[in-house]
Amino acid sequence: MPFRIPRKAINEFFKLIRSEVDLEFDLYYFCFMAGIATGKKATISDSMDVVAYFPGEYRHRGKLLVALFLSKELQHLGVKMDEKSHVYSEVSRLVNPESQDYLSDEGLREFNRYAQGGYGVLKEWFETRPQSLEAFLRRFKVKVDETLAT
Repeated sequence: MPFRIPRKAINEFFKLIRSEVDLEFDLYYFCFMAGIATGKKATISDSMDVVAYFPGEYRHRGKLLVALFLSKELQHLGVKMDEKSHVYSEVSRLVNPESQDYLSDEGLREFNRYAQGGYGVLKEWFETRPQSLEAFLRRFKVKVDETLAT
C-alpha cells in the first residue's frame, strides 16, 4: 500500500509550487505534518499514490515520521504510556519493521488519514493556494508553530 495524497492537493492546492519541490513526497509531507500537528484525520477520498516507501532524504527520517505518527495515534486512541501491554498491542498493530515504510497496512492507512486531514488544515491555513514555495514555507512554519504552542 502506498502513501496517498488527495488528488486536489496535487492538482489544485499545490499546483503553482509543485515544480519547485524535488519530490512529490514533499507535498505529502506538508499535508501529513499539518494533520499530525493538529491531530486531524480524515477519510481518504479521491487520492493518488505518491510512493510506497520513504524516498530520498526521507529514507533517513522515516523512522522519525513513524515515531511522530505513533505518538499522535496512541494519544488519539487514549492509550496511556504506563499501560505497557496496551501500548505494545497498538504499536504491533500499526508497525511492521520488515516493510520499507516501517508500517503495517493498517498503520499506513491511518498515516494516510493524517495526510488527508492535514490537507483540510492547509486549506484552512491558506486563504488562496500558495504562489511560491518560499511564501508557503514561511506561512506553514508559522501555523505549525502556533498550533504546537497551544
